[in-house]
Amino acid sequence: MFLRRGHAISYILLSVLLLPVAAAHSQTAVRNSYTRLMKRGMEQVKRGEYQAARDSFEEALRYANSRAEAHLGIGIASFLLDDDERAERELKRTVEINPREAIAYQMLGELCYRKDDLEAAVSYWEKAVELNPSDSKSRARLERVRREHDTEKDFNRAVTGHFLAKYEGGKRTYAGRIVLGILEEAYSDVGRSLTYYPDQEIQIILYSGAQFREVTDAPGWSGGVFDGKIRIPIGGIETETPGLRRLLYHEYTHAVVHAITSRCPTWLNEGLAQYFEGRKISAAQREALRRIVRPGKLPPLSNLEGPFTRLSGDRARYAYLFSLSAVQYMVDNFGMYRVKNVLEELADRADTAEAISDGLAVSYEEFERGWKRSLE
Repeated sequence: MFLRRGHAISYILLSVLLLPVAAAHSQTAVRNSYTRLMKRGMEQVKRGEYQAARDSFEEALRYANSRAEAHLGIGIASFLLDDDERAERELKRTVEINPREAIAYQMLGELCYRKDDLEAAVSYWEKAVELNPSDSKSRARLERVRREHDTEKDFNRAVTGHFLAKYEGGKRTYAGRIVLGILEEAYSDVGRSLTYYPDQEIQIILYSGAQFREVTDAPGWSGGVFDGKIRIPIGGIETETPGLRRLLYHEYTHAVVHAITSRCPTWLNEGLAQYFEGRKISAAQREALRRIVRPGKLPPLSNLEGPFTRLSGDRARYAYLFSLSAVQYMVDNFGMYRVKNVLEELADRADTAEAISDGLAVSYEEFERGWKRSLE
């Protein structure tokens, strides 16, 4: 299961922060230029044009180097571009100019979280909440990071060339080796199919069932989570099992998709994760799909672009089935090369319909009609 974290909140925070800029800089030509560039950068961030946004904020900075908002804009755009070194530098410059800039502390916390420095992340988020105590979302984020830090602070670590595993106590050392071995196979198998290999270390965290529920707040039907890190509840594993292999391939696929684009619609993300775990649609499921599609009761894919986390068990099962069916149709009829094209298009734009159209060379509507006809 994929949980969205980090990126969406960043551009919302950015737009909220920078809206007052126009009123504050409307008197001179220089200030007007600054305002225009800051507005342009905001709009580019909202559209997902992060590099263009950073360019706009950098140009604005030439008109007002001492303005915290421009440094903040560059910092957030750099964060969204995964340029963590630049992001940290600009965000620290922001709080040097304006020590009361809560959003900068939030983003510094996100940077530390991404580096797995949970203690520093908590410290930054505490400062953000101190400056803006009425921000319930920031407070909830702080509490979640605190829970995670308290749970994982004494965990052991094991590392391979591409993964970092964290787990509690020596009794899970063998389980960690098994998990890392499977993930290295997934790295090769999924990488060959998508011709993509993440170049950043991916974290996998092994919890008890109670720890998993405490840290993730995942629905009861979830067997694992990817929210920037792979998190799975695990018992006393003594050997590899087919179920464990499927789960790890599933969550690793989410990590790969996220490395390509943070804007993948959920049906495509979950469909690909099931495809690479090796899940097949059974004869009974195919018949169920026929019974749904014939009277026109199959929901449009646009209804399945958002998170599945709030769905009940039955509704979630159908959402996952629809997703797998649509992705299987996409792979069978367009090939994995064009699926990868869609993901790359999504990395450049926020509009799913445009990404499908450019990636598959058919419109979203045509793709969906073809998929539904294939089920009849």
